[in-house]
Amino acid sequence: QCDLQGLWKNELGSNMTLLALNTAGTFSGSYHTAVTATNKQILVSPLQGTQQHTGAKRHPTFGFTVQWQFSDSTTVFVGQCFVDHHGKETLETMWLLREEVSSHRDVWKATR
Repeated sequence: QCDLQGLWKNELGSNMTLLALNTAGTFSGSYHTAVTATNKQILVSPLQGTQQHTGAKRHPTFGFTVQWQFSDSTTVFVGQCFVDHHGKETLETMWLLREEVSSHRDVWKATR
């Protein structure tokens, strides 16, 4: 069974720490990205999330939101946790980032 709690690292050098799930399946933590489109100093940023089917499924789905502390943007991640036959846990995720734009006419370039 997959346990989201702990330190996770990706192939780009970003890492996140997830705290224990509560009984409702929600969790918090922090994300430290290694990649950014801004030239500002990267800061560790808080995250909040939820996991489906806590404790009942071997490969649960989850989602979380990161409120970036160094830019005017927010990213949402969705994914699923997999455990191989050796017990190694892997998170497979997709993300969507929305940054603040100054006017409604610029909305087309606000989402990545």
